Amino acid sequence: MANELLIDVGLTETRVALVEDDRLVHLDLERPERDSALGAIFLGRVRRIEKGLQAAYVDIGLSRDGFLGRDDLVDANGSGGDKPIEQCLHEGETVLVQVSRDPVGDKGVKLTCRIALPGRFLSLTPYDPAVRVTKRISQDAERMRLAAVMQSLMALADQTPLEVTARLQREVSERLQHRAGDRRIAKPVRREPERRNGEERRKAMGCIVNANADGVSKQELFADLERLRARWIAIEERRAKAASGSDVPAELWREMGPVGRALRDFVGARLDRIRVNAAAGFAEARAWLFEHAPDYVARLERFDDPAGLFDLFEIEADIAAALGRRVDLPSGGAIVFGETEALTAIDVDSGRASGRSGRAFEEQALQTNLDAAVEIARQLRLRGIGGIVVIDFLHMENAAYRAQTVNALRNALKSDPAPTKVLGMSALGLVEMTRKRIGEPLAARLFENCPTCDGDGRLPSLPAVLAELLRRTWREASSGGPGGTGGGKLEIACAPEVAALVDAELRARLERQIGAVVHVKPEAGRRRESFAVSRLGH
Repeated sequence: MANELLIDVGLTETRVALVEDDRLVHLDLERPERDSALGAIFLGRVRRIEKGLQAAYVDIGLSRDGFLGRDDLVDANGSGGDKPIEQCLHEGETVLVQVSRDPVGDKGVKLTCRIALPGRFLSLTPYDPAVRVTKRISQDAERMRLAAVMQSLMALADQTPLEVTARLQREVSERLQHRAGDRRIAKPVRREPERRNGEERRKAMGCIVNANADGVSKQELFADLERLRARWIAIEERRAKAASGSDVPAELWREMGPVGRALRDFVGARLDRIRVNAAAGFAEARAWLFEHAPDYVARLERFDDPAGLFDLFEIEADIAAALGRRVDLPSGGAIVFGETEALTAIDVDSGRASGRSGRAFEEQALQTNLDAAVEIARQLRLRGIGGIVVIDFLHMENAAYRAQTVNALRNALKSDPAPTKVLGMSALGLVEMTRKRIGEPLAARLFENCPTCDGDGRLPSLPAVLAELLRRTWREASSGGPGGTGGGKLEIACAPEVAALVDAELRARLERQIGAVVHVKPEAGRRRESFAVSRLGH
């Protein structure tokens, strides 16, 4: 069974797919115009405080103010405290915040003061002294080892990296002076450490150990911790500079691009291969691996067919299924999605077992429910669904079967990086669960509301259509021509609104990339998602 990370770098879109046991389990895509601020750290200014909501609206320099709830504040002890928000913040005050959720609909970004700097093996929590280990590491002994290691490493972190460097340099200088016979320094001078916004804040640092740390040595954990602490010092320095220069709101730090982020999050012991389809993405991945995971450089591979990378594991078909309402199950049943503003409802359809009764039906229902539990966990992650989810499993009289179904769902969700909580099954076969909403759902990134039906229907978004058109053109160019080597002339027939996106600059970049001349032909009668790529006579 293959475990691979596929990085598809296109002209207008970068897609990342994680395949485990030959099945797509994670999909991410990023376009320049989306400009996600998820994870970014800002020095913002409180615009207004809503006492009724116990929240503040903070200007961080984006088009809409961010939402900062009372529960996301921290006090000097690293906890939220119990004071109302109007006693913790005032309008016009500067506040250090991190984006915890991208905009959803008419809502702006969600903010938190509980900063977490992500690394390869752990996340540094500057205002939370606790050391936590993810439950996605299944072995209790390994979680205890990691907790003990990080406790010992965090105990040594009473000085910042800059302070440690300065102290070592002073000690070296003093030893050299003694060796040279300079008796003016009789003994080392004791200096108080620099107070960076309060010594208590620095000592309150903690961390969250992630699943990639399973089996990792103390030396690797320490290196990751030092990188994160150095990054935090740089953020603090930018914060002080912005505050002193009245340059607020100010962006202090932003996440890596999709290639580096994917490597940081997914390079681990179970990953067999990393494939990248473009020179720029391959160079970026190679540089990251050399610096952070040199043992994995040999697993990096440049994929020669740029447009066909996702065809290896039929990922395009999986993406199409993740955008539909119905997903078939191996047992003959299906799961059907219904999404509303308040929650997502999932119905498990019995399919061919619907006409049965008695024990045979109970056993078939159990098998369908178990298959559904695994597929629901996968689909929630692929679709990026968050918030409240209600699942209507097939009804089973057997209490043990019901418990087995709920446990199967919980086990399937353990590999999900987003926090989840699953309640028990009701007498009607309903299971309520929550999944933390982080970014935009996949459908929101690939579709837009239909203007003629007030959002009841969906149209493929123009950026999504453009990205697919470019991939199709790339594929046609690489498969045609003399000897299958490309070249010649291609014609793209598409809707006028899509043709308008293929401006002179983009067409020139495309022609250089595929080695063929491209002619774009707008056709007024075409739907935006309908286009044709054909080869013209030589």
